[in-house]
Amino acid sequence: MAEPDLAYAIGLPPAEAIRFFESKGYAVGFKWQDVWAEAHAKAFTVAGVMKMDILQDIRGAMEKSIREGGTLAEFRKALLPVLESKGWLGKGHVVDPATGEIEGKRLVPRRLKTIFEINMQSAYMAGRYSEQLENADARPYWEYVAILDNRTRPSHRAQHGRIFRYDDPYWRYFYPPNGWRCRCRVRTRSRAYMERLGLAASSSEGHLQEVDQVIDRDGNTRPAMAYKDPTSGKTFLADASFGYNPGRAAFQPELDRYPADVARQYVKGSLTGPDFQQWYRRTETAVAAARQAAPDAGSAAIRASLGSEVLGGQRYPVGILGEADRAALGVEAQTVWLSDETLIKQLINREGQSIGLADYWRVQNVIERAQLVVRDGDVSLVFVRQEDRLYHAVIKATRSGKALFLTSFRETNMAAAQRAMRRGQVVRNELGEK
Repeated sequence: MAEPDLAYAIGLPPAEAIRFFESKGYAVGFKWQDVWAEAHAKAFTVAGVMKMDILQDIRGAMEKSIREGGTLAEFRKALLPVLESKGWLGKGHVVDPATGEIEGKRLVPRRLKTIFEINMQSAYMAGRYSEQLENADARPYWEYVAILDNRTRPSHRAQHGRIFRYDDPYWRYFYPPNGWRCRCRVRTRSRAYMERLGLAASSSEGHLQEVDQVIDRDGNTRPAMAYKDPTSGKTFLADASFGYNPGRAAFQPELDRYPADVARQYVKGSLTGPDFQQWYRRTETAVAAARQAAPDAGSAAIRASLGSEVLGGQRYPVGILGEADRAALGVEAQTVWLSDETLIKQLINREGQSIGLADYWRVQNVIERAQLVVRDGDVSLVFVRQEDRLYHAVIKATRSGKALFLTSFRETNMAAAQRAMRRGQVVRNELGEK
């Protein structure tokens, strides 16, 4: 089978493509359906690879290819010896000899080709989207361009030449790639171009509809967005797990719109990625420096001494609130955010605590599997979970109910849990302590 034509993407300045790929964390899944749609924008995954060091090897080779403009042959040459030495090259399952647990499915060279192509194309398309968005004032009309040869899907061919404004919802779902080996792209047009040729932009208003899309051979389905052509009546639907815009999902996430399982995967990818780590370390270093400069200063004084580069209004998603807990708070939002204000407070007041960077992925576990949930006032829920330690997380809703923030995350003890029960309304209690 002929290679997809990636020349138009690889010829682009790679800065935004590199930023997109480097911002990813990790997610694991045995089947490709396990990590879905928008989650790929923040989580690097290879179906069947459940072992982190192998994922890191593959990601490292992929990152090098994107950064240096490497070829598929160079990607394979770098990776094949590594996979072979670790027992991950070939067919069949990889089994942990000590436990007997299946760690994943081995990789064949053909799989490496698929991994290379889809990650390369998604990264460059996300970069292209970011660059085009920055220039949207000058070139606000975007045209769908397909490669018109005998390998082009009829549905993709039918989109060729369609023009929508850059902010039309169409591009949320159908900015390429729209499937495996998709070679489509987007070309931008100016107002002058449209006027000179007498062209009018289309609108997707009233023509987008949610459908149940079959995702496997067993007939299982997931909701997906389709575009119904107002002229022909035909429906355009991206391949399963492709109906999203990689660039928009990575840099402008709308996590409250995502299905909860997809949002959780996205959050995990975000928390295990370099952006969150750099933000945390930068804030931690600034707080430590402020403390060293004024050892006797209180929390308010330390916070006041921090500059705008630390207190810049930044935030990261750290959890997704389940339907029952959202109902208990009476909120629409599901995304739990960690703000710079709260992170600074956590860092200042962490004496006697061992909570650190590596613990924030636990927030989702504490929310989902809490053995104690207490409603504290009108807008807060307290979650307590016993793992290797007893964890206490507080989530507060804004008065509008449209945003949720993690206001405290710390180790706790049973006495503190009992105080929380006495102070608030117990929603559920599996700790066995009253």
